[in-house]
Amino acid sequence: MDKVGAVHFDALDARLRAGFAWAKEQALVYAHGGEDAVGLWYEAALPGRDAFCIRDTAHQRAGAAVLGLAAHTRNMLEKFAQSISASRDYCMYWEIEKSGRPAPVDYKNDRDFWYNLPANFDMLRACYLESLWTGDESYRTSESLTAFYRQTLHEYIAAWDKDGDGFPEHYRKCGRRGIASYNEQGFKPFMAGDLIAAQWAAFEAGAELSADAELAAQYRGRAQKIRVHYLREWYDPARERFFGAMKKKDKFFPDYYREGNFLPIYFGIFEDAPHLQRELARVKANGADNVEAKSYFPQLYYENGLWQEGCRELCELCKPDLPRREYPEISFAVAGAIVNQYMGIAVQKPGEIRTLFRSCNADDWAEIRNLPVLGGEISVRHEGRARTVLTRTCGKAVHWKACFQGDYKTLLVNGECREAEQEMDAAGGVFSCCVVEVGEKAIITAQAE
Repeated sequence: MDKVGAVHFDALDARLRAGFAWAKEQALVYAHGGEDAVGLWYEAALPGRDAFCIRDTAHQRAGAAVLGLAAHTRNMLEKFAQSISASRDYCMYWEIEKSGRPAPVDYKNDRDFWYNLPANFDMLRACYLESLWTGDESYRTSESLTAFYRQTLHEYIAAWDKDGDGFPEHYRKCGRRGIASYNEQGFKPFMAGDLIAAQWAAFEAGAELSADAELAAQYRGRAQKIRVHYLREWYDPARERFFGAMKKKDKFFPDYYREGNFLPIYFGIFEDAPHLQRELARVKANGADNVEAKSYFPQLYYENGLWQEGCRELCELCKPDLPRREYPEISFAVAGAIVNQYMGIAVQKPGEIRTLFRSCNADDWAEIRNLPVLGGEISVRHEGRARTVLTRTCGKAVHWKACFQGDYKTLLVNGECREAEQEMDAAGGVFSCCVVEVGEKAIITAQAE
């Protein structure tokens, strides 16, 4: 089991240094060590509810992994998966209390309960991302999880797709049962952009998690069709922007629809950079209705080349006077964003750690120590944007993809020249990378010159 709270962050930027220290302390207050009936868990709902809901858990899992709470996340996701039921049209419990029972504020019985339809898809994606970061093969072999994946991508869609077009939708008679978006403000749409994007992400994740090559190929094909449908049918060429929701069948809501517009970026459905940059500009112009929505913004900007905006949003989340800062999602989001986005430490393919320092100041330095990843620990120190030192302090050998801003033909790895490969982000930024093997207790320095 990962050592809870052993991770330590230091940096030249005092705002982020203080922000991480606060986030770590606050998030660990919300972590519970197995004394409750539900087992290992952390709070992922409104403070004081002693519960965790699907949306918050799926989002908080990244920060939880950084803080050594992967076993907590694993237990929570398993509890959700075990709650899926045909009597609820293959919905799970939206929110589970520390007792292990559904939260009564959201659940009366199997015909009367709160549920946002992106939830099954979001959780499936979260399982895949968690499997990448931890290297935990049980995400691919657990009977309850694999049954959940299958039921989500088959029975769940069939149960909620009343018009037979392949997409779940919401009807007024359903009330709070089967809401088509994570946006809980205003009217309840027939369908929303975040629901389609989450469904696309779930098929992509399902393909990666499937042990059946033929089924995985089917899932990838379905994902591609969903993406094409969204990019073509949900785009308004007259206004050069995407719709966020449908009021009713084929009747789009004309205005910006918060989660229906910014969560497709988070789920990664955009492949056309010009569209993506315009949608990011709309996110910036419209802002967020609440602090929970705002907690997604550092990732949206950092990962799509807008580092200044990412830093601004992250530093706002770190401010001591931020309203409702005590909401659990905020501390977990800050911890995750500092490591995954600012430090640029990610696992995007099995067994390979990628680093890219996204500091806006070329002379900044930052260091993370005792970071649990891929069944062991690493430490990473960025010394400006052109030099990174990675130490595998414990755990089996892994691959390290060291990336640096700029177009370099070669990189130096422990003083030896290595041929570099170039990548480009959505904003047109060019990065040079090379992959090296890192053994247990190895120290490797990579730099661009």
